[in-house]
Amino acid sequence: MIWFWLLAAGAQCGLLYLLARAGRALPQREARQAAENCTVPDEKWPKAALIIPVAGEHPNMAAALKSLLCQDYPRLLPILITATAEEPAARLIRDLQKEYPAARHVVAGKAQQCGQKNHNTLQGVAAAGKEAEVYVFCDSTHLARPDFVRCLTGPIVRGEAAFSTGYHMVDARDEQTVTLAYAFCVLLLRLLQALAVFTQPWGGAMAMSRAAFREYGVAELWARNVVDDCSLAGLLLGRGVHVCLCPGALLRTEAAGHALPVWRDWMERQVLFLKFCVPGQWLLLGLLALLMALPPLCAGLALLGGLLNVGSAAAVFTALLYLAALAAVLYVWREFLPAPPPLWRWIWAYFCASAMFVRVYCRTIPARGIIWHGLSYTVGQGGTVLRMQR
Repeated sequence: MIWFWLLAAGAQCGLLYLLARAGRALPQREARQAAENCTVPDEKWPKAALIIPVAGEHPNMAAALKSLLCQDYPRLLPILITATAEEPAARLIRDLQKEYPAARHVVAGKAQQCGQKNHNTLQGVAAAGKEAEVYVFCDSTHLARPDFVRCLTGPIVRGEAAFSTGYHMVDARDEQTVTLAYAFCVLLLRLLQALAVFTQPWGGAMAMSRAAFREYGVAELWARNVVDDCSLAGLLLGRGVHVCLCPGALLRTEAAGHALPVWRDWMERQVLFLKFCVPGQWLLLGLLALLMALPPLCAGLALLGGLLNVGSAAAVFTALLYLAALAAVLYVWREFLPAPPPLWRWIWAYFCASAMFVRVYCRTIPARGIIWHGLSYTVGQGGTVLRMQR
């Protein structure tokens, strides 16, 4: 039993170390891409449509949208889309247009056969028409650097890829367990993106050429699907299409007092999207959940047994050895955060994230639908929307 535990613990720490090394390589890749972008004169950058579906009343939305509307891209067409003209996000957009008159506001109407975000996004693409050669898709609640669009479109402009993606990082503004656990989950996904085998488009920061959008039937895919990025990932994986990771296209997500239900629901959606759209990766995710949860559980039982004098000295030693190795690896992970928390809080957040991951994954096994922004979607193979209820 101890040997099996050692094998699982070694695999866990090894994976975390491998991801840390991949993360440490990202700044070099970012610097190389930035230098290559600098060789492209302004007149060579094609007109790009910045398509931003907007919904809800997120407290950071105004600042996030301003950061996207202040991009240094030479020819940018910002298009902000809401489902209705009366919702709070629509009123915010009208206020922003006074300061940024180039921004267009599109009222998409309510979706009927796909996710509302997909519907909004497609209406934004339709509004761009033939004016743009590149489509850039962004979420509305993350802060962007002024060169975000250049970073994201660079590989497309240079002809290196037809699809590119960025990601985001959580700027934890407190040291509460849920906030740090959320930051860990996002960091884990970001570092997985750094491995080529797991690089796939993320809807909060992705770009593609207009030609690729048409060639791969993205509009037809999204018009019947519950989600944009995972459905596109499934399509591109099936076609063997390369997606270029742009480390410089890294959005910042501020988080403080992050609520447990919000974190849990977010995590559940991420797992469900993979289940419906990329089932092979969902199965791998199950192995990852087991790998994250089993070694800490065994360590806890071994230490408890030692305290109660019912366990072996070898089990206690193995538990301490594992915890020391885990602490060393997670210490390295702290360097990827804007403000590294105390190590003990970070380790506890890791344990909580592992437990939540297992709970959420188990809940997704029998699931046949997704609840998102107040809409209930019954989902079929490939993420196709079979029925929706408001």
